[in-house]
Amino acid sequence: MNRKELDLTSLPKTIQTMIEDSSNAASIIDELLESKGETNTLAILIMLDDMNIRGNQITFLYKMSNQNIENFYEKVLTLMQDDIDALNEMSYSTCKYKALFTGSKEDRKINPNKYMFTDYERNELRNKKSKERVKDILAESTKTTSVGDLYPSIESKEALSIINKNGFKCGYKKTYENEEGKNIIYRVFSNELGDIMYTYSLETPDIFLYGQSKLNVVRQNTKDIYEDLGCNAYLNIDGVVGYNIELKENPFQTYKKILERKEPIVKNIKHTYFDSNLFPIIESLEGIKYKEEGKDYKAIIIGEIYNLLTFKETYMDLDENLKRIYKTLLESSEEKAYDEILYQLNTDKGIDTALELQNVLGLYLDKDKLVEAKTRFCKANKHHFKIPKTRFLNPFVIEDPISKEIDKRIIKILSNSYKIKE
Repeated sequence: MNRKELDLTSLPKTIQTMIEDSSNAASIIDELLESKGETNTLAILIMLDDMNIRGNQITFLYKMSNQNIENFYEKVLTLMQDDIDALNEMSYSTCKYKALFTGSKEDRKINPNKYMFTDYERNELRNKKSKERVKDILAESTKTTSVGDLYPSIESKEALSIINKNGFKCGYKKTYENEEGKNIIYRVFSNELGDIMYTYSLETPDIFLYGQSKLNVVRQNTKDIYEDLGCNAYLNIDGVVGYNIELKENPFQTYKKILERKEPIVKNIKHTYFDSNLFPIIESLEGIKYKEEGKDYKAIIIGEIYNLLTFKETYMDLDENLKRIYKTLLESSEEKAYDEILYQLNTDKGIDTALELQNVLGLYLDKDKLVEAKTRFCKANKHHFKIPKTRFLNPFVIEDPISKEIDKRIIKILSNSYKIKE
């Protein structure tokens, strides 16, 4: 869509059109009016408009002028092709319009597409910015003792180099096609301390940090304060804390702070520690696809249960270090899956979730395992009562209203046109 034509008969209307709802651009033009007056300001705005510079682009150009109104005024009067290129590199991600050194409002009417970024141009600018940032990171890491860090939209080859230099090795890699037809690579890294990293990346264009990518650290908590490290922390009742670090926010800087705390390493993660935030499961491709296609809370829950129930298959594809880290979860993954099913059954939509899970898996939930999970659920929630002569009672008969409601839901799942697995 072409930009709105300026109404040069009214300075306030001209300014309103030029700022394109950017409060920062409005403040810059106000400062320009105070410093240079209305006539000079109008002349500057016309020059900017001829080069297709409005709104956020004005803000970026002001930053290029060291946020000084005198420098900004001189910059507009002496703009060169290099300045236009630098402005487009700064503004392409927030503005669909590009600046042109040889532009004009008349040409913009005739060739509006010429004044807008193409997908190819955006990708080229994104890759250029990533490469320049990576060079800076690697240069800094060789000059100082600090570790290299990641950056959004970094290319895979360079990101893998930084990750490897920080002691992490890829132990699980799967490629799949998402619903938009783009190839995604899901990787899981680990180090000798047992810390793990999950990443998603696009193959084309080559963008490494894509989607939910995190560095996960599990430690025995020995500090009173654990939320002051710039990342999410999830404390377990046993004193185990999981730190989830967003990769797009300098993860290795935060990771270094955690290492400096010298909290004891949890060598064997007990199944009782399992929590999707504290100790996330390695995902199967089927689980990933289901969550991406569903895009709602139920899809996330079903995807996680699916990953637990099929974890034995996924485990075979892990390298030796990841197998070591996840060995205890392997031994309890099915039990944890049924615990999650029972937890969901305590909600209003639990029956629908369980029925859909069976459809997704293509199998029937095990009656005995559901009953065992119900018993664990009741004990954990203090709804379990000692009943004499239990061997003479049906396992579904317990004199507790909450348990009885769950019993009804279990029976409904098993009898709802599904064959009960004996």
